[in-house]
Formats: sequence, C-alpha cells, structure tokens
Amino acid sequence: MENTKQVQRQRYTEAFDFLLDGDHELVVYGVLKKLHITKTNPYYDDIVQEGRIAFINKYLQALNAGKPEKEILPFIYQGVKWALLDYLRKQLTTVEHVQVPEDNVDPLAELIDPLHTVENIDTGVLIRRLGTVCTKQQMQYMILAFEWGLTITEIANQLNVTRPTVYQLRKAVIKKIGKLF
Repeated sequence: MENTKQVQRQRYTEAFDFLLDGDHELVVYGVLKKLHITKTNPYYDDIVQEGRIAFINKYLQALNAGKPEKEILPFIYQGVKWALLDYLRKQLTTVEHVQVPEDNVDPLAELIDPLHTVENIDTGVLIRRLGTVCTKQQMQYMILAFEWGLTITEIANQLNVTRPTVYQLRKAVIKKIGKLF
C-alpha cells in the first residue's frame, strides 16, 4: 500500500513538472483566452488553479491511455477546456440559486397562501353557485376541465361519453355561468 502511494505521488510530481516545463503552462492560459476569461474576472486566480489541476489530471490520463507524445498537448488542451467549462457552469449554478434574504425581511411572509388568494376565493364562490344550478355531470366536467386541466378527449374518456357530449356539457356550463351574471 505504501508503495502504491509512492508511485502515485511520483506520477503527480512528474505531471506537475511537465506542467512547469517549458511553455506547457501556456495551455491553461490559452484555454482561458479561448473562454474569454481575463484578469479582470474576480475569480481569475481560482480559475487558473482549476486549469492547472485539470492539466495535471489530463496529463496522467494521457499517460495511462498510452497517448503518443505528439497527441498529449492537444488532449490536455481539450480536457482543460471541458474541465473549466464544467467548473464555470457549476459556479454559475451556485451563484444563480443562492439568494441571501435581507435581515429585516421574513422569508416565510413572502409565500403565497393559495387558499386565501382573491383568485381562489372568487373561483370557489363561482363553483358553489354553479353547484346549485348544474347537473352532476356538468360539475364533473368543470372539475376535470378547470381543476385537472384535462383535454376534451381526456374528459370524454374519464366520463365514458363521446367528445360531442363533452362539448354539449361545456356549452351548458357556459350558458349557466352567463345566467348567473
């Protein structure tokens, strides 16, 4: 086990040395340029470090895959690019989903109580009034159409009637609504 850790440590050292050797680190900066990430970005240093880590990981993958020497740098470039795109996507997702409430605002007070909205109260009053003048089948139509949002065909299947019958039910309910107002 200790021998495995030494080999692994040695491979990482080799990968890090390859990164620092010559102008190989320019691969990371080339990817940053391609992605339009400049030094004005407040997270520039963090992104550079992520790029370096991705470089080292891709170098190790290239060695494990037995890539020829001339294919290693293009392989690393592509890997760094995808790794940084993933990193940026995760950062963007985190920033978009984090919302810090102000100290003096109760976040629970902003939640809408669906039972006490004007729209639901008006709908409830209308349905109770229609319940006194509509048949059972017309009420079933209203529930399926307005509360469940089913299509004409779905309503016909639920009520075991034809589509023209559903259209007649709808027409009758509309007439009764007109008479109420």
